[in-house]
Amino acid sequence: MINYLLMLVTALLFYSPLYSQELKEMDILSREEWKAQSAQDGLKWHIPRYITIHHTGTYQNPNRSAAEKLQALQKFSYTEGVLGDGVTLKKPWPDVPYHFYIAVDGTVAKGREIQYQGDSNTDYDLNGHALIVVEGNFEKEKIKDIQYEKLEKLVIALAKKYKVPAEEITGHKDQAQTTCPGEDLYKLLPQIREKVKGLENPRVIIGAEQLFSPEYEKLIKGKRVGLITNHTGLLPDGTHLIDLLNDHRDVDLTVLFGPEHGLRGEEDTHVADGVDKKTGLPIISLYGKLRKPTKEMLEKVDVLIFDIQDIGARYYTYIKTMLNVLEAAAEEGIPYIILDRPNPITGDYVDGPMGKPLESGSGIGNIPITHGMTVGELALMFNGKRKEKGLPTAELTVIPLKNYERNQWYDNTGLPWVKPSPNMLTLNTAIIYPATCLLEGTNYSEARGTMKPFEVLGDPWVDGEKLKEKLNSYNLKGVRFKSRSFVPDSIVDGIRIYPPKFLGEKCEGVEIVVTDRDNFQSAKAGIFILHALLELYPDKFEWRNARMDGLLGTSKVREQLQAGVSPEQIVKEWDDAEEYFRKKREKYLLY
Repeated sequence: MINYLLMLVTALLFYSPLYSQELKEMDILSREEWKAQSAQDGLKWHIPRYITIHHTGTYQNPNRSAAEKLQALQKFSYTEGVLGDGVTLKKPWPDVPYHFYIAVDGTVAKGREIQYQGDSNTDYDLNGHALIVVEGNFEKEKIKDIQYEKLEKLVIALAKKYKVPAEEITGHKDQAQTTCPGEDLYKLLPQIREKVKGLENPRVIIGAEQLFSPEYEKLIKGKRVGLITNHTGLLPDGTHLIDLLNDHRDVDLTVLFGPEHGLRGEEDTHVADGVDKKTGLPIISLYGKLRKPTKEMLEKVDVLIFDIQDIGARYYTYIKTMLNVLEAAAEEGIPYIILDRPNPITGDYVDGPMGKPLESGSGIGNIPITHGMTVGELALMFNGKRKEKGLPTAELTVIPLKNYERNQWYDNTGLPWVKPSPNMLTLNTAIIYPATCLLEGTNYSEARGTMKPFEVLGDPWVDGEKLKEKLNSYNLKGVRFKSRSFVPDSIVDGIRIYPPKFLGEKCEGVEIVVTDRDNFQSAKAGIFILHALLELYPDKFEWRNARMDGLLGTSKVREQLQAGVSPEQIVKEWDDAEEYFRKKREKYLLY
């Protein structure tokens, strides 16, 4: 099978809250407690899929505290030089190389933030490896009982949180030419793996993985299929659904439909029709002149399949595409299959004004900014609304997720993160996006054109320190702001994007640092951000009325801010509508 776009499967494990319940119960020395310096530039996002054990290679030293050892390790990490053997060159690292450090007295300390790849002087691909280092030279000395006890507990907690299977728990010597982690520690790893095997710890199974099961294969066998997908339509092993359907002897894949950003997720403007180079199949854009399949487009289609990863915000256009296709399927009498995927920012978070429906003609799609639903659940609700209105309904099948819980963040599912669009680089981006996407309705930059789009905001005239102080004065839950400068570029992560605001100009502003994602309310935070910019720069602030009102689904919020209504009052007025929506959606929830 050809693996489509496997190189795009990069990931982030967001760091707050970092821990599962088991990790929370461990006494872990924080970076603040050992007085860590801020990491330097050069960190790379990833998603932990393996756990790799190292030793320090230095003799155990009970006379120095864990904090002192971590401080020394961080100082060493920043430098370029020669390792202890006097021969091996060491390049500078942006932070301590390991994610966790276990000292000789059993102290467990947090090292590099786990959403970033670690570092090593040996030659192996560190993408996906959660690195644990145990103090000692275990080729020549014994691991302490307390060290092993903490190591076992830490590995089990990490394996449970990140759905790491037992066979992916290895020693450094399994990955590279080295004796690390030393014989005395290495010989203990099989018993740790046995403990992990005993966990009931299955990852989430997505809808696409079940399509060819006996229960669902009958829906497509002998049928001509139209597939609505993009680069996110991958199975966890990196195989694209296009490959599976096109290679299936009992399925005739006839046409591909692409959403915003195109089939490969590399377009940042309106997308034209085309031809898939691998299969030769026609690609029809649903983000060009037409947003809904026509009768003619569906002439060679017996069943439609939708498989795209959404991010959980109303103004992310993939759910509108799903709705448009549902409408066409209902009108043309074509069965419609939704292959469900997780809501990355959980199925619990509901926030924001209801506003106008996504589809103004039919009045379908009246949802808040963050709806807390999967695409499959939304499809059921949209189809149900059509029935209420006396409109034709689609013959709809949702292939649900397995092992999924509503309160799961994406990094708890065990699935690889594929950036859903050019500027949606990480889960952290998706968490903050409902707040800062609103800046598209102003003359302020949401840091498109940087490696932290939507996580940073500003303008050439902004005083970052003043904006930081203003935003922190609101005391918003789960978030803090720090001053930050940035220069927007036209290339992000190797993809040319639509020219961002202030291209090539130095902007000052703030970075949004989420400290407790379970309590961070991004949609509400967006209103406070707009209020701060209006208060600090009333003569510089410009609205892009149509865009802002389109994002919010209403002009009321903009008008309230212009009139000087406090952000607290504005967001308080959403409460009744949010509660109504929660009740309305209940009968459509699958998880």
